[in-house]
Amino acid sequence: MAEKMSCPFCQTEVEYVIENSPDWYRDPSLPVYRIDCHEKCRQYWLEAISEPHPQIDPAIVAFLDSLNDEQRTFVSESTRHACDSGILIVYNRNILQYLLTDWHYAKAAVILYGFNDVSFRISGIGFDFANILFFFNTEDTRFTLRIHRAGTSIHEIRSKIYWLEALWSEGHIKTLSPVPGRDGEMIQSISPNDLPSRYGVVYDWIPGETLHSLSAAEKTPELIRRLGNMVGRMHAVSETLELPDGFTRPRYDIDWIAAKVEKVLTSDHTDASAAELAKLSTLPARFLQIIGEHAEAPDVFGLIHSDLEPHNIIISDGQPCPVDVMAFGFGYYLSDTLTLSRHFSEDEQTIFFEGYQEIRSLPTDYRQQLALFEELRTL
Repeated sequence: MAEKMSCPFCQTEVEYVIENSPDWYRDPSLPVYRIDCHEKCRQYWLEAISEPHPQIDPAIVAFLDSLNDEQRTFVSESTRHACDSGILIVYNRNILQYLLTDWHYAKAAVILYGFNDVSFRISGIGFDFANILFFFNTEDTRFTLRIHRAGTSIHEIRSKIYWLEALWSEGHIKTLSPVPGRDGEMIQSISPNDLPSRYGVVYDWIPGETLHSLSAAEKTPELIRRLGNMVGRMHAVSETLELPDGFTRPRYDIDWIAAKVEKVLTSDHTDASAAELAKLSTLPARFLQIIGEHAEAPDVFGLIHSDLEPHNIIISDGQPCPVDVMAFGFGYYLSDTLTLSRHFSEDEQTIFFEGYQEIRSLPTDYRQQLALFEELRTL
């Protein structure tokens, strides 16, 4: 039966239930407090201890007591936006500390970019504490801030900006556009208090809705065709782009494919049958047989987004705009097309690939090759 208490985050009166932690959490036998703060924080869980009787972990209580009002508001709003994006969270002391650390980096970034009257929250799209994404709101505009994991090479970030700028200038693709800090630099080194220095980049806001959030009726044949055009233009830019010295991005090549297959074959936690494993073991050879001597020819292999999921495409004024290019690197163009096209019906796929081929051609056996990439996708 639900009881009432003050929300540990926003202090409003809420209902709570003591229960075992959700099945998807690390220890289902662990007692937790399920907090139903519908008005502000939505729903979340706090780790509890069972001795001498179930109560919120004292380490969590002590940590929350140390926060000021601005920090509590940040935790509350971040939790709400995460929940609104379908993310369920069980908080322990460490996760809350990660969130507060993120807040310190964002506060320091505000100073480096000279923003006035700014509010910010962590993205509700994903609680990625390694490569943090914030939404900044000022009086008259919005921005996004990406803070990269500690130790990220500045060359990796410069390479991403170089590719994004090429998509704009050469492919006429609306995408993320970096904003200079007060010193004129696009990449800022952020080091609040005694925390390790991390690189951050602010980008202009792209208004619109994600492809994922559109209704079926809004995914018109014309929009599907434009999506094919967009991916085709991305690959056309990559095919002819001259790369500067120091350009560095990961490679999703045949060696990467073979390593993924080997990892699954040697894993003790795979649910695959013997027949499935046997077929999987032949995947690199089958892949090479189809790709053949053109395995890394510029018309089949080059810079790809590598995560063209519908939630990473914003529809702005009817035009598709790719965002979140954290995983972009050198790979097979067909891999990009599959990542997006697999979300379409058969008729939509036909329109998508027609749109793509209005920009650049596909191999005559591209359907056969896509089947291999589908096998890779499930690894």
